[in-house]
Amino acid sequence: MGDRVVGRVTTREPALGRANVRVAWWMIGGSMTVGAVLGLWSFGGPVPAPVGFVAYDDLPRRLARLGHIAGIALPMLNLLYVPWMERSRWTGQVRRAGCRLLLFGTVALPTLLVLAAFWDTGRYLLPIPVAALTIATCLLAAGLPGENSESREDIVP
Repeated sequence: MGDRVVGRVTTREPALGRANVRVAWWMIGGSMTVGAVLGLWSFGGPVPAPVGFVAYDDLPRRLARLGHIAGIALPMLNLLYVPWMERSRWTGQVRRAGCRLLLFGTVALPTLLVLAAFWDTGRYLLPIPVAALTIATCLLAAGLPGENSESREDIVP
């Protein structure tokens, strides 16, 4: 048994990105539900639109729609991110930091977008999760194997 296998068995460290994958699937399901609720008052739906959501281009309605879309797209990014981060040249600590930053941004950005639809001050907090998402993505990009890697098959998840 190699040192790597023994270390993995004895440390009982959770698999990289396990929370990212679990949260991603729950968020996709939840965001689909939010989309169904938004659809109740869209396009002459059966429920009258709340104040600020009547016109298609009302800012609160646009923020809620953007939150709904981000609540599906960002979790899908997590599903792509984790296998690539596992193959990056970063250490385990940097890999985990990247996964945590991405997870934070994935949960915080759609939440703040929907919150900002009802609370104007929420818009001023949006740069925080955006920065976390940007840093996580740049970490992964910087850690990908270069052109001189031993095998092209090593970088395909």
